Amino acid sequence: MAIEVPVALPTGMAPSGRPQAREHTLSNGLSILTREVRTSPIVSFWVWYRVGGRHEVPGTTGASHWVEHMVFKGTDRFPKGVADKTIAGCGGVRNGMTWVDYTAYYETMPSRHIDIAIAIEADRMTNARFLPDEVASERGVVISEREGSENQPGYALFEETSAAAYKLHAYGQPVVGYKHDLRTMTRDTLFNHYRRFYVPNNAIVVAVGDFDTDEMVSAIDKEFGPIPRGADPSIVASVEPVQEGERRVTVRRPGPVPILSQAYHVPANTHPDTPALWLLGAVLSAGRSSRLYTALVTTGLAQSAGAGSSDTRDPYLFRVSVTSRSETDPPRLEAATIAVLEQLAQDGVTDAELTKVRRQFRAGYVFGSEGVTNQARSLGQHEISDTWRRAETYLAELDQVTAEDVQRVCATYLVERNRTTGWFLPEGDSR
Repeated sequence: MAIEVPVALPTGMAPSGRPQAREHTLSNGLSILTREVRTSPIVSFWVWYRVGGRHEVPGTTGASHWVEHMVFKGTDRFPKGVADKTIAGCGGVRNGMTWVDYTAYYETMPSRHIDIAIAIEADRMTNARFLPDEVASERGVVISEREGSENQPGYALFEETSAAAYKLHAYGQPVVGYKHDLRTMTRDTLFNHYRRFYVPNNAIVVAVGDFDTDEMVSAIDKEFGPIPRGADPSIVASVEPVQEGERRVTVRRPGPVPILSQAYHVPANTHPDTPALWLLGAVLSAGRSSRLYTALVTTGLAQSAGAGSSDTRDPYLFRVSVTSRSETDPPRLEAATIAVLEQLAQDGVTDAELTKVRRQFRAGYVFGSEGVTNQARSLGQHEISDTWRRAETYLAELDQVTAEDVQRVCATYLVERNRTTGWFLPEGDSR
């Protein structure tokens, strides 16, 4: 959702004051976003694939994350370890990440060497080998990663709360995958997942930094252009039914203190209420003067408290998470947390609160957008969940939100019938 900013801007400048991003599309369907930033001789080059936990079904949970691991295992052109050594030798860094809506890879490096990153990413779009011994070795790695997460009380509670909140949609499944699926998934299942989703017409290239746009697009076309367009990956995203009453889960494992997690269904990123939900999360938990901190941490009931939502393609969850003090009675902490939300829904927020969180968002936006890597990541994430233009209109959207909007979304979404409550209780705790 683009918000028009009624100011005169220099030619080629975005509302953010940064150089305007430009769109390009190759004949095979590959989408390209470029932004020239000539402040230093660095380029950040990203490839985003529209595949993540959202695209998995029972039996294949964790496939997208596992594929991410496998495409770092080399190709015939860049055998195992060669790409890593080459990028490091040029003074660059590289990594990958998987989430519910995407898998992404990037290299940030001196601009004079960026053709190497382009070649590496184009090559692994189609030529990853998935050698059986490498698949077997990486199975142990992803299972260990899964087990490491399980040992964290907060993650265990997050996973159980998500599963309870969703009855149909794949957002209720863990991105890292269920252990049984990781143990039984075959090499062919992984390879077919790769072949299905790693096609140019399901990918977005983002390049930000020190380059000439026409030359960059030409270099991308040289490497990615010969890759044939694939079948458009089709998924049937389940529509989550409206929740009609509170759901509750309890996780009992070894751990230091109780943790409360509340998850409320909220709309997808494209919904007009999204900016108000961003600000609601900040009013509740940004800083020592926030509502949850004042009511729960300052009073000695909790160690920490947080709240907020994520930008997702489909409707997701607004989460409230509170880490208790060991001496606090869990029902008392839960009641105090709910009271904060109910008071905000009833009485609203003050102009001073709204001004403060807008200022915090603006500062966070400025500091979080420093450097070409962060700018490229922002463009890609916004394009995955909606449109890259929201990276430019983000602050303007927040400025349009009123105190009444924040109160309204709290009263609409943060209600009992829409809530899934989860408790982590340390094993042996009788409360």
